[in-house]
Amino acid sequence: MNFFLNKIVIDTNILFMAWYNPFGKCGEVLRKANKGEIKIFAPDSVREEIFRVFRREANLMDLEIEEFLFDFEINWVGKNVYEKFLDKVKVKHKPDKPVEATALALNCGILSADNHFKEKINIDELLDSLGED
Repeated sequence: MNFFLNKIVIDTNILFMAWYNPFGKCGEVLRKANKGEIKIFAPDSVREEIFRVFRREANLMDLEIEEFLFDFEINWVGKNVYEKFLDKVKVKHKPDKPVEATALALNCGILSADNHFKEKINIDELLDSLGED
């Protein structure tokens, strides 16, 4: 399936990798969103998960996590938008079902480090399509 790469849905691991290595590819994607070159969406479940992951893995406080998330143009999608697509998802991993359902609802691809997404965007191809900074 070919998606226009002007909008994507991201998973928790993309945010974590951008935090861990802000100058890496995931950080570059988020910077491009800040410049308006791409629209980034994520289900509300990713926001909830990022708080759990950052607390556990990085010992960050909620305020620090909020500050990190505030730095990026992420469009948070409520369950009311993707809920009717949950029965159409193919991914088996329950926490990732809202990610795939959001992509279906918005008709866009998924950027994730998880290999269980069958239709995911290759980060190198995405960055190539957006061009150099």
